[in-house]
Amino acid sequence: MNPRKIRIVSMAVLLLLTLAFIFSNSLLPVAQSQEKSLGVMEIVKPVLEFFVGEGAVTDHLVRKLAHFTEFLILGIILTLLCVQRRRPRLQNVLICLSFGLAAAVIDESLQMLTDRAPMVTDVLLDFSGVFSGVLITLILYQLFSACKKGSLPFVEKLKKRKG
Repeated sequence: MNPRKIRIVSMAVLLLLTLAFIFSNSLLPVAQSQEKSLGVMEIVKPVLEFFVGEGAVTDHLVRKLAHFTEFLILGIILTLLCVQRRRPRLQNVLICLSFGLAAAVIDESLQMLTDRAPMVTDVLLDFSGVFSGVLITLILYQLFSACKKGSLPFVEKLKKRKG
């Protein structure tokens, strides 16, 4: 198998593992989910306090950041898979975003199976994570592609203005 196909298969497996992780968290009972959040909170609390202030880190904040981060990673993986398959075009980007939105809706729907309250705001938060992941990955892809070709579009424009 050629290296490109290996990368595609690797990204697809990583995508499936990410979805399994996200969905398995949504299927946890309330008490178990809360216990897991509190454990994560103890780990990330010193870092978060730097940004939000001492004593301002709550279980709610950690849960919302976890939602955003899980789906940010999903957006990155989706876009990397798209990049490996072919150059990212608008249609492919829209497919990545649609897939991410569908995953967010499914994620919240799964919470109904465990007597947790699905929330539209969490779907929006999840989708904003996907959108951010897609956007960051596309920007980095464009920068790396331009560097590889030896020209950055904005540098070329600056050179033309000065010259």
